[in-house]
Amino acid sequence: MAVQSPAPWPARVRTARTGRHLNLVVDAPLGRGGEGVVFRTHHGGLAVKLCTGASMEHLEDRLARLRWLPLHDVPICRPLEPLAEPHVGYVMELLEDMVAFREICGPTADDVARWYGQGGGLRRRLRLLAKCATILGVLHDRGIVYGDVSPGNVLISAQLAHDEVWLVDADNLQTESVPGPYRLATAMYTAPEVLRGTSGNTVFSDVFSFAVLAYETLTTNHPFIGDYVDQGPADLEEDAQRGLLPWIGHSTDNRNHTSFGYPPETVLTRQLLALFRRTFEDGLHDPRARPGAGEWAAALHSAADRCVNCSNCPHSYIVAREQCPWCRTARPPVVPVLVWEQLTLPGDHRPVTVEDKGLTLFVQADRPLQVFARTTHRGTPDPLAMVAEIDWDGGDALVLRNRGTDVIRRVPRKGGLGRLVLPGSRVDESVSEAWTWHFGDERRSHRILEVASVR
Repeated sequence: MAVQSPAPWPARVRTARTGRHLNLVVDAPLGRGGEGVVFRTHHGGLAVKLCTGASMEHLEDRLARLRWLPLHDVPICRPLEPLAEPHVGYVMELLEDMVAFREICGPTADDVARWYGQGGGLRRRLRLLAKCATILGVLHDRGIVYGDVSPGNVLISAQLAHDEVWLVDADNLQTESVPGPYRLATAMYTAPEVLRGTSGNTVFSDVFSFAVLAYETLTTNHPFIGDYVDQGPADLEEDAQRGLLPWIGHSTDNRNHTSFGYPPETVLTRQLLALFRRTFEDGLHDPRARPGAGEWAAALHSAADRCVNCSNCPHSYIVAREQCPWCRTARPPVVPVLVWEQLTLPGDHRPVTVEDKGLTLFVQADRPLQVFARTTHRGTPDPLAMVAEIDWDGGDALVLRNRGTDVIRRVPRKGGLGRLVLPGSRVDESVSEAWTWHFGDERRSHRILEVASVR
C-alpha cells in the first residue's frame, strides 16, 4: 500500500492506465489544501494532484464515488485517471490561464493598497467570492459537501477582465461525514467543530471556511488573528482556530481586535458585516446559525453592484462613501437604478409593487452596467445570464440594450402597455424622464427596473 511521501515533490509522474509521463511545474504549486498539492504540468490543459497521507486504495475509492455524484454543470476540475506507483494522486483537467485564489487573498507585497488594486480591487473580489459561494450553494442543494474550502483549492481567472471561478480537489466531495481520524482540513480555514473532532465535514463547515476566506480576501485580515493572538504565545493561534477566542470584529468583545488591514466599513456593506457576525459569533458554536451559501452569494453580488470605480486610481468602493478610501478623490456621479417587485394577487386586486432595496444598481458615466438575470428574475435557473446593459453618458442621455432572449417592456411611469424592446435592440432614454422597464408578463408577478434621479 503506497503512501505519498512529503516534499521534495517529483518533477515527473506517470499515469496508471495509459502510462503517460507528465512533467510537473514543481517550483510554483497551483493549489495547496489540507491533504495534497496541485501542480501545473508542461502539457496544456492538465494538472496533477499529489496526495499526502492517503493510500492509493483510499483515493481510488473516493474517485469511484465521484461517478455517482450529480456534477454535470458544476465548475470543478474533474479527475481523469490516477497516477502509477510510487505516487498517490491523479491527473485532472485544468482550464488555461487560471491561478489560485490565494493570489488575491493574502497580501504578497509591502504596498498592500497597490497589491489590492492589481488584483482587481474590491468589486472583482466581491464578484469572485459571490461566484464561489454560488458553486458551493449548488453542491449543497444536491446534498454534496466540498469539505476543504481554502485559497489553494479555488481557482480564478488570471486576467482581470474575466471572473471565472473553478474548484479543484474534486476527490474531496462527499456527503456529510461523521467525526473520525480522517478529515478534510486546511489550517486556518477549518471550522472549529471539525478541528475539535465533534463533527465531520458538513455544509455548515463549508460555509464557515468560506466566510474565513471571504473576510480575509476583502479586509486582508484573518478573522481570528487579531492583536491578542498575533502578539501572544503560539498556542493562542490554535485556540483561535478552535473557537476559544472572539473574532476580530466581535460586536461585544474586543479582546482580539486588530490594528491592521482594512476596516470593515471600508470594504463591507452592512449586510455583509451582519453575515460575518452571524457566522463568527452565534455560528461559532452553533453551526446551524451560520448563513447558507446562497445567502452569501446574494449579499456579495449585491455589494458588487453597489461599487463604483474611482476616477483617479484603480480601486472600486461602496457607493455609500463620499470619497475613495484609497486616494480620497470625490465619488463620481452615479444614476441609481431601483428594482421593484410587482406582485399580482389572486382575484381582482390591483398588483402590489414593492421596492427591493437590496438589489439597487448604480450606473457610472461611460461605464456600461451589465444587468443579470439574478436581478431581473426571481428563481431563474441561470442567474448569471446577462439580460440587459445600461449605458449613461454623464448627462441626460441613457441607453438600455436588450442583451437577453426575452422581450423587455418599456412602460411610462404613469402606467400603460408602453412599447416593446426586442432582443438585440436598444432604446434611448432621458434620465429626467425615463420610463420603467418590465422583465415579465404584466399579468404575472415580475420585476421592474426604474431609473432614479442623478446623485
